[in-house]
Amino acid sequence: MPAPHYHSHVDDPAAVGRRLKDARLAAGLSQRQLSFPGCSAAYISRLEAGDRVPSLQLLRKLAEKLNADEQYLATGVERVEQLPPEQVEEQVTRRLAGQPANNGDRPEGGEDDPRQRARVLWEHSRALAHSGDRRGAAHYARDALALLDYADDLRRATT
Repeated sequence: MPAPHYHSHVDDPAAVGRRLKDARLAAGLSQRQLSFPGCSAAYISRLEAGDRVPSLQLLRKLAEKLNADEQYLATGVERVEQLPPEQVEEQVTRRLAGQPANNGDRPEGGEDDPRQRARVLWEHSRALAHSGDRRGAAHYARDALALLDYADDLRRATT
């Protein structure tokens, strides 16, 4: 028996089929409604059964029709969209406005205060940006923004 063909753009044909069917049902479409020239309802049935592996181009078209994430259909892992560095910097600057700078001292509230930890990461991000390390600066700025989101979630949970 020949070895199964390796498809690098999908994790498992049967899993892709299950995710495709789930997305189609969630969109309220029949296989016939999802079909289009070059992709019949019968072929969609074979995809959903895991009998066929869709090409990357076909996955893109199906995802677009289903308003779904093509990476999720292919691998089961949703794509994480990241804000551009400029938007991250603007949000962190705005959200930390009025919060006192760290000045090299241990943050008030210690390591348990996510807003203070975000301030420390933000200041490190600014130092990296000043030294020309834009990539490192963007990394720490995103971490600072995530901590600010976490702090807001904690505040909402306790109020």
